Amino acid sequence: MKINNECARKILLEIENIPYGETLTIGKLQEKMPEYPIEAVLSIVSDFNKEYFLTILDKASYDNTDVFRDHKIKGLSQKGIKALDYIRSDKMWKRIKDKIENFDDLSIYTIIDIAYKITNVEQNKLLGLPEDILPIKERW
Repeated sequence: MKINNECARKILLEIENIPYGETLTIGKLQEKMPEYPIEAVLSIVSDFNKEYFLTILDKASYDNTDVFRDHKIKGLSQKGIKALDYIRSDKMWKRIKDKIENFDDLSIYTIIDIAYKITNVEQNKLLGLPEDILPIKERW
């Protein structure tokens, strides 16, 4: 199933808002986003779980198997928080969406990488560093 990038971003934003010590079932998460079908939400959450962007409770095992409606999301992992930092801003999201012609064909991970690079170029300009200097980072 192709990931809807708008849905993926919204999922990260919703998960970020889970209060400390609480959880949110995937079914309840989808209810907060009725414009997206449960299949899309499950697919994205499952993918984010495999990429270690979030923490899922109530799994029978800790392997990367699919998640279900009643699984509980505890919150974003450190990796998920870092990824969201780059696409959290509506201004950055719109900027990328408006400039990239094939936005809907790109994966959310590619969009995060683009936002990461834009952010670093802007920070380098602010600090008077060459624009092409990027810190070494792990692949999402």
